[in-house]
This record gives sequence, C-alpha cells and structure tokens, in this order.
Amino acid sequence: MRWLPVLLVLSLLACAQEDPPPPPAKKDGRAETRNIRNVNTMGINGEALANKIDASLNAQEEAERRRKEQAESQSDAVAGAADEPPQ
Repeated sequence: MRWLPVLLVLSLLACAQEDPPPPPAKKDGRAETRNIRNVNTMGINGEALANKIDASLNAQEEAERRRKEQAESQSDAVAGAADEPPQ
C-alpha cells in the first residue's frame, strides 16, 4: 500500500503533457544571407544588411538573365539572316 501513492504520482508525471516545440524559424531571404541576419548581437543590423545583399544578388541574376536573352535573340537573328538567300 505504501507504493500506491508513488505509483500514482509516477503515472501522472509520465502522462503529463510536454511543452510544444518552438515554431520553426522563419526563413526569410535567400539561403546565402540567412546567417547574416543573425549578426545583430555584434551591433550590426543584420536584417537590413541581408536585405541589401538579397536585392543585389537578385539584380545580378536579373541582369544575367537579360544578357542571355539578348545573346539568344542575336544568335537567332544571325542564324535567320544566314538562312535567307542573297538577293
């Protein structure tokens, strides 16, 4: 009979509800700049810095995409001109 209260307490502890896990970290920005967002402890605004880097990387990718499109359209125009018979 002495073990009954101990067993009761142990069973209540075993069935106790655990704290829910913290929500996953919000994934903002590009993978390349996620770590930069954590430099706030050094006195640097990591959010603003990472946002500027993200914008710069996006602009570089957009410029590269436009260059490729121009190169393709120019090569198509040259190939089309070569296919035409001379007059």
